[in-house]
Amino acid sequence: MANLITHALTYSKEDAQKYFLQPLFVGNSALDYFEIMTGVKSSQQLDKFSTLSKITKAEASGFTGATGVTMTQRSVAVARMEAEVEQAGGAFWNSIKAELLRTGNNKDDISGTKLQSIVADIMLRGVKRDLERQLWFGNTNAVGVGASDYTPYNGIFAQLSGLPGGQKLAIASGALGANVAQAEFDAQLVAMPSEGLENRADLVFFATRSMCDNYRATLSATATDSSYSALVGGVPVLAYQGIPIVEMGLWDSVIAADGGAGTTLLAASCNNGVQDFDAHISVLTVKNNIVVATDYDSVSGADMWYNKDQKMNRFRFEYVIGTNFKNTELTVVSDSNS
Repeated sequence: MANLITHALTYSKEDAQKYFLQPLFVGNSALDYFEIMTGVKSSQQLDKFSTLSKITKAEASGFTGATGVTMTQRSVAVARMEAEVEQAGGAFWNSIKAELLRTGNNKDDISGTKLQSIVADIMLRGVKRDLERQLWFGNTNAVGVGASDYTPYNGIFAQLSGLPGGQKLAIASGALGANVAQAEFDAQLVAMPSEGLENRADLVFFATRSMCDNYRATLSATATDSSYSALVGGVPVLAYQGIPIVEMGLWDSVIAADGGAGTTLLAASCNNGVQDFDAHISVLTVKNNIVVATDYDSVSGADMWYNKDQKMNRFRFEYVIGTNFKNTELTVVSDSNS
């Protein structure tokens, strides 16, 4: 048994009801730009129909039916995920939080107390961060220390490794030179197939903080403010050629912790399948081309129960999830790896 929360505190004057959590930010979520298949319980098939065109001809007598549409399928394999923590109410003994414990029998039972809310809040924040991390970096073939944190299912980067070679661009490893991000964004637009550019109004970049900072430096050096002109909820949004750039700060944190040569091996990178992330990633895609299948939603909550035999409060959160993309013609990826 292991408590989620430990301390070495003694009682001192304070407000038992007040607490704060160390910041644990997920950053910008990309889920608003994906197609979310909800209520999913098992693996799904995505039906893809090819584009139909050039069926309109000069009028003539008789009837000639047009053909040319093919249907293919892409599968979204889902995995069952769970997070579990436990907490003994007695672990708060001799701290101010002990004032929140029950009196009489079952002093360790924190159900219905402020302590339950604290534990659940900490857990659900961690679940959300894990969801975003595995959603992008998960890879069933990951190896090395800590690989089990990424192997349950293939995340978006592992899926995008199946893109055609011309749509997987390489960024030089190491520190980014001047104007590199701007040049890379432009290269991604050049590499985007015409089908993707037809949907220009729905294009979006996702980029590491390192890429965004490099691009900001370019804008600052040229005194160009137009890329900040778009406002969403009153907040300036970074953009390139009018295409919004979503800064994925979580990527930088994950790469710093688990990526790069000499550290925990991560999911295969989009560029060449090497199990190694360096520092810089950019994804250019059309909204809703990336699919997430899940039963996780905004009202999902952790199951909680008190085990009287072991005097432990247990929390469990379960969901299923899987990823894929619909059309190869609608996404271009750039990354750096060593």
